[in-house]
Amino acid sequence: MRRRSPPPPPQARFLQIVANTPRLLRLVWDATPGVLVMTLTVTVAIALIPATLLYVNKLIVDHIITDIATPGVDWTPLLWLVGAGLSLMLAQSGLQQASSYLSQVLSDRFTLHANRVLLQQAIRLDLAHYELPAFYDTLSRAQQSGSSYPVRILDTLINLARQTITFAGLLGLLLSFHPLIVLLLVGASLPALWVGLRFSGVRFRLMRRQTQSGRLAEYLQKVLTTQEFVKEVRLYNLGDYLLGQWQEIRDRFNRELAEMASKQAWLRFGVGLMSTLGFYGAYAWVIVATLQQRVTIGDLTMYTSAFQQSQMLIQNILFSVALVYEYNLFVTQYFEFLNLEPEVVTPSHPVAFPTPMGEGLVLQNVGFTYPGASEPTLRDLNLSVKPGESIALVGMNGAGKTTLLKLLTRFYDISQGSITIDGVPLHAFDLTDLRRNVGVVFQDFSRYNLSVQDNIGFGDLAHHQDFDRIDKAAKDAGASGLIAKLDYGYQTILGKTFEESAELSGGQWQKVGLARAFMTPAQILILDEPTAALDAIAEFDLFQRFQELTRGKMTFLVSHRFSTVRMADRIIVLEHGTIREMGSHNDLMEKGGMYAEMFQLQASSYRDRV
Repeated sequence: MRRRSPPPPPQARFLQIVANTPRLLRLVWDATPGVLVMTLTVTVAIALIPATLLYVNKLIVDHIITDIATPGVDWTPLLWLVGAGLSLMLAQSGLQQASSYLSQVLSDRFTLHANRVLLQQAIRLDLAHYELPAFYDTLSRAQQSGSSYPVRILDTLINLARQTITFAGLLGLLLSFHPLIVLLLVGASLPALWVGLRFSGVRFRLMRRQTQSGRLAEYLQKVLTTQEFVKEVRLYNLGDYLLGQWQEIRDRFNRELAEMASKQAWLRFGVGLMSTLGFYGAYAWVIVATLQQRVTIGDLTMYTSAFQQSQMLIQNILFSVALVYEYNLFVTQYFEFLNLEPEVVTPSHPVAFPTPMGEGLVLQNVGFTYPGASEPTLRDLNLSVKPGESIALVGMNGAGKTTLLKLLTRFYDISQGSITIDGVPLHAFDLTDLRRNVGVVFQDFSRYNLSVQDNIGFGDLAHHQDFDRIDKAAKDAGASGLIAKLDYGYQTILGKTFEESAELSGGQWQKVGLARAFMTPAQILILDEPTAALDAIAEFDLFQRFQELTRGKMTFLVSHRFSTVRMADRIIVLEHGTIREMGSHNDLMEKGGMYAEMFQLQASSYRDRV
């Protein structure tokens, strides 16, 4: 058994985590470089004011005490000093308002950019990622972390820079009194850093452990609040039960967070006492020095304010460091998602897809095993399909029909063998070019809650504003009649998500989905259960035009209705991932094998009903 390597020491873990900060800053720079530069400039200006203001106030106090001790008052220097103090205060107020504005703009632009980067990553990942539960944990963490924690780090880093510069200005005043005063104030505040770092890790591990339960709670909330589930929730009286499940998860989360917050509060109280004792030690020191006339009254006021501000700044700096560490823990989850790489990619030197196809499609000894599966879904498939030929795929559920179609669209790469078009392997084509030439209507086709025009036009995005092509595709799919009855025709929003929208029946949605497939200029057309939700009349109408609609296209048809299947040029019978039979409808019926048995079984069910 391999021994697990020991965890890195705390210092190494800290450096590993904060190492994400440069990458995050590059993201900020990419989002809005100009605003970032202005923000840093204003931050530096604000940070330099407090120490300068303390020194001006010290000069004012000393001047007043000198004037009290001597006859006559020289107002001119005092007025200049008061004016300087007023100017610094006004500048500080104005710069703080500018900082607040710039911070909001920077936050908004960066949040938009970070979410855009996340969505771009989601688009480029393989279909295989979306079929693994662990991926959704990673995606959920990235969405939660990427939406807020990068901005929190950014704000914290800006505050940390301002606090550090301000403390650097006060450091000269502290050192002018005595170098040991710095050690006293810093030493009294260091335990706060330990508490912050310790509970940062505890909070992160707690939130990460809650990911799956949190996704379950979100799913239960979706079940209770969306139209997709509302009928069954009411019919089976599931509302109170599912609400109880949701409440139990959320209550457990709250208890765990409250327990952690309680422990943290007690430790913070303890380190707060140490910090207070450190300040009063420094305060007593300067009082004694004043009574011994080693410093002036003005120095007393300046040093007292400097000690107080420095103590607060040291605590804030250390707290900000702990926050940067904590937020970076969460941002690692955002970068964990960005670090995922697709396996199905376009080659560096792609081959143009043949237009038109000459030889057609060839599968040689094709095998495929899903990631994480122990058994292959497809085994040793050999098949040649000519351009313009229509192929029907039949077989029991799980035989591999839809999997084969996913391989043709290169949602997955095959595990063995080869798939070629005109002698060129699929993986040699540009992915966009390949998928532009493969039009698909899957059984679980997408129903976009957008306009009818979008729902159909998405079949060929380059022409999704071409009304004539969209209208023709709708007519070909038998959808033009239902569209004409909608209030806004092709501009009607479908679904129930938005106002003034129209919901369609399952069969009507399927017609729209078919229209999207007929919109495509693809040379290969894949129809996965294209008539599953159509009534008998609509199905018959579609069959009457099927040959015309698919003329010149290589067509793959998956259907459990043998009235549909028999229209294909050849029928492929799949069983346990292998080709069991192949031939025309008449050939397979004469053979009396598996296809004939399934056909007669389905036909007998219709006869029995009659």
